[in-house]
Amino acid sequence: MATASQQDEDITETFYDASQDPYEDSEVTTDVIPNKNSNENNWHKNGFGQGLKTRTGKYTKEETEIIKNAVKEYCTMKQISVSRLCSECDHKADLKGSWMEIAKCLPYRSVQSVYRHGLRQLHPFKRGAWSDREVEQLIGFVATLGKKWAHIQAKLNRSADSCRDKYRELDSSYVRGRWQEEETEQLKRLIRESLNVDPKMDMLALGKMVEAEQITIAWSAISKRMGKRSRLSCFKKWQKMTGLFSPCDVGRFKLRSDDGRAKEVASGRSKQNSAQAKSEVDESSVSIVDETVDVDVYLLTELISMDYSKASDVSWDEFRIDDAENRWYELVEEWQSNMTDDSLLALPLSEIAQLIMDRKTSAQRAAETVEAVDLPGFSSTVQL
Repeated sequence: MATASQQDEDITETFYDASQDPYEDSEVTTDVIPNKNSNENNWHKNGFGQGLKTRTGKYTKEETEIIKNAVKEYCTMKQISVSRLCSECDHKADLKGSWMEIAKCLPYRSVQSVYRHGLRQLHPFKRGAWSDREVEQLIGFVATLGKKWAHIQAKLNRSADSCRDKYRELDSSYVRGRWQEEETEQLKRLIRESLNVDPKMDMLALGKMVEAEQITIAWSAISKRMGKRSRLSCFKKWQKMTGLFSPCDVGRFKLRSDDGRAKEVASGRSKQNSAQAKSEVDESSVSIVDETVDVDVYLLTELISMDYSKASDVSWDEFRIDDAENRWYELVEEWQSNMTDDSLLALPLSEIAQLIMDRKTSAQRAAETVEAVDLPGFSSTVQL
């Protein structure tokens, strides 16, 4: 086993030139990569194989387009389809190194980061709640293949991260249900340590800081140190402690007071200012949507078409319905109560709206089917 001094000799620190980085003013983290000949370690470097100062946090629309174009150009050059690249790059020899080449388009992002973001954008992975059948299949595949998530994702058409998180949630070695006080305190301590902040920093203040600076918390590492709580369980507990709905809802979140009443907290503007701004809107210029139209469908359709990333970007007073912002958060809260895949939490607002719309449409179709079988002329007899 190599000693610490021997490992230090293998460390390389060839950093990307920050003076050429368009995000040089952004918060960065330094990855110092040991064993430069390791393919696994190259995964954490940039596409040029350099140890680098990585930009973390959400991808901009410009970055996403750059990756999409780089993938399309690479696939055209190699004469392969985008779907094949996204589906088979983990286990086909002829596709080895493809994402290192693609990642050169964003030299201030790691290969792993570009790969994961690219797959989320281009791979037709299924998202949303898991069916009972899918859960049974997941358990069966783990039993036969082991925890080879890259292989399992291809069989279930669910991302490797989603499969891993769902299995951890089901794993009997993880504790589920109410958090004990000592567990909660341990989680708080680990989060503060991971973010290198004051050991006594208030959770609400910490949540605001993470939200404002778009900091990515290493939930996998925290889950491992917790020992008996899954990554998803830790994340959901964080949401409850901080009052944050999800990263897509920058600008506003809800807290629950001791007496059970909901309190609204605005980031960047107070509730009073929000109400004042709303009162200043010329009511004559706002026409309420027709009563025959489903207001939720109207609201979701508008949000999907606007293609916004976060709630604070939306001009809620411009919608032709009363209290559009509050209605959006009610829809989000209802959706989150039925959502188990935490990879969805980082989606842009418009994509969240699309998922809520899909769920609402499916529920309506199911209701119509139930009503139809009870109509005259349809047989609804069930033999026991």
